[in-house]
Amino acid sequence: MTTFALSADSALDHVMIGGRPIYYRRRGAGIPLLLLHGWGGSSRYWRGTLDALSDAHDIIAPDLPGFGESPPLDGLANVHRVVDTVVAFADRLGLTQFDINGHSFSASVAVYLAARHPERVRRLVLTSFSTFRNETERRIVAKVHNILALWMALRRPWMANRRMFYRAVSSRFFYRLPADDRVLRESFTDFLKMDKRTSLESAGSAGDPLINPALTQVRAPTLIIGSRHDRIMPPAGTPMAAKLVPNSRLVWIEQCGHLPMIERPDMYHRLLSEFLG
Repeated sequence: MTTFALSADSALDHVMIGGRPIYYRRRGAGIPLLLLHGWGGSSRYWRGTLDALSDAHDIIAPDLPGFGESPPLDGLANVHRVVDTVVAFADRLGLTQFDINGHSFSASVAVYLAARHPERVRRLVLTSFSTFRNETERRIVAKVHNILALWMALRRPWMANRRMFYRAVSSRFFYRLPADDRVLRESFTDFLKMDKRTSLESAGSAGDPLINPALTQVRAPTLIIGSRHDRIMPPAGTPMAAKLVPNSRLVWIEQCGHLPMIERPDMYHRLLSEFLG
């Protein structure tokens, strides 16, 4: 039976990076674990993970620039600028080495960070991540994400209060929609809140041809968690990612959509705990 995670909200703290605040949630003690949310999300959907793993980890979940409460970056907001921001964020918090878990778009952020700064990343988790197997797939992935980003121009704040809108959009992200609409409204509110320019430029990174070479350069032990019924990141490309990362293991969660930390929290958090040790 599917159990959906919706824990109480937790207070946000912030640090200044380049003159702009980066808001984040933090809980626990132990080995630092950075949780990076995906495109259109925020640190809010990691709250169940903070609850589940904080007894063994110092968990930090930022709102990336242009998402949640954090204002957008000046200039480009592509995946490579986000990598630089996450490194600066870790420096600001005094984290010399850490585990990192990137979801969806931010799985690419985590890959580039681990490839460029191998001394900083102890263990790497890629959640709901897929890559392309050939140039045709790369172009298709890029086109799909660009269309999704262009849809952002049609957003209106009142949509958050219209059940037909948030349930229609959410149906793409879940294998089985939760009965509790609070989960859907909260996620849809984050989606509507996303900075327009950030949404376009970060979505444009989906077909970045540098991601596959970067996967081969990762040296940290890596766990890839795929959802068998993910309709956002095509599962067909997930085994390719596992093949490219030298020291990796792929685990599937059945009957689950794009947000396993919400839709299948017990299994998801067990996998994380076992891997991160």
